Amino acid sequence: MNKLKQIFKPLTLISYADMATLISASLGFLAITYMIDGNEKSYIVAMLILPFCAIIDGMDGALARKFGTKHNYGKYLDSISDSICFGIAPSILVYSLYYNLERGPALDIIDDDFNINFRYNIDNMIAISSALLIAILSIIRLANFTIGDQGDNEYFSGLPSPGLTMFIVVISIKYSIINDFSNSMIPLVIGLVSLLTASTIPYAKARKQFKFPILFGLIVLIITIIFRYLEYALWLTLWPLAFALYLVYFLLLPTLISNNYFD
Repeated sequence: MNKLKQIFKPLTLISYADMATLISASLGFLAITYMIDGNEKSYIVAMLILPFCAIIDGMDGALARKFGTKHNYGKYLDSISDSICFGIAPSILVYSLYYNLERGPALDIIDDDFNINFRYNIDNMIAISSALLIAILSIIRLANFTIGDQGDNEYFSGLPSPGLTMFIVVISIKYSIINDFSNSMIPLVIGLVSLLTASTIPYAKARKQFKFPILFGLIVLIITIIFRYLEYALWLTLWPLAFALYLVYFLLLPTLISNNYFD
């Protein structure tokens, strides 16, 4: 038994906090597999999974503080997990929902006969650029977060990657191909919002007085997505509430924090 423990030593170091991190990463991977399926219901399931990733991701810090860890690489593990859930997954989601192959390639220089034939599709260029921007900025942000360069203990510096992902979900559950909606303005707005992850605007962490309001917003979003999956018309009534709650986090709270309202 001791020899087995020695062989599989990294597995013996897994703590409760690590389990939460690994579950979140697994859910992120599962969401990506649903996106690859490429049908309406699969996209909705993928969007349903991502808020759960955010909830579980918020648990690992509390678990680490309560039960401790057996190693010092927890923050690296957390950043890798976040890269999957809130970097790669939302990037693929945006590409899947807004890049339309029927429009032709985003950019093409050489045709099938190897002749120079420059052509492009602006809508697809916006979609793929937005998806790429999400992935790049999220990875850069998480790298900075890992080395401890992401604001003080009370607030995030810049829009956190889970916050960006929830913005993508709340927008896409209504304004995307799953509801026969196609407009390049949506991926353009998503791409512009993703720039806020590289900003220094203060955003609330899910702690203290912000913990339950943020959790409530996630629960409303989850219920909205479930109703959309079940095709209950009530989702159309809940969606404005989910969107309004996100705007409170996205616009109102940073304004109040910047003006020292909570000090």
